[in-house]
Amino acid sequence: MEIEEYLIVVGLLLILSFFIYPSETLSKTFCEGNFGNLGSYEISIQEGFLKVYHKGEEVFTVKEEQIFVKKANIKYSYSEGCYMVMIREKPEKALYLFVGGVILIGVAFYYIAFLRYR
Repeated sequence: MEIEEYLIVVGLLLILSFFIYPSETLSKTFCEGNFGNLGSYEISIQEGFLKVYHKGEEVFTVKEEQIFVKKANIKYSYSEGCYMVMIREKPEKALYLFVGGVILIGVAFYYIAFLRYR
């Protein structure tokens, strides 16, 4: 095998490892008037509404058992005025694996297409 073939194989392995890398589950309990962060999500409870924001955009809104906005897969449970929020997300490290794999494959194809047969 030549170097560009190794780059493609390593790139594919990095991309595959992104999908195999386990997601982490973040959970925390919030009560009326509370606000805070859970991973990269901002969470607040006001007037009985649970509101979850991601990068400034409202992605989840619920009041007790009635869901108003659901743009993200967020699990919650409600009891006695408090919400237990559970969010599953891939750690940032996994994203670096994916990007690294794509870059390696891109470099290999660039080399094959433009430099190898000049």
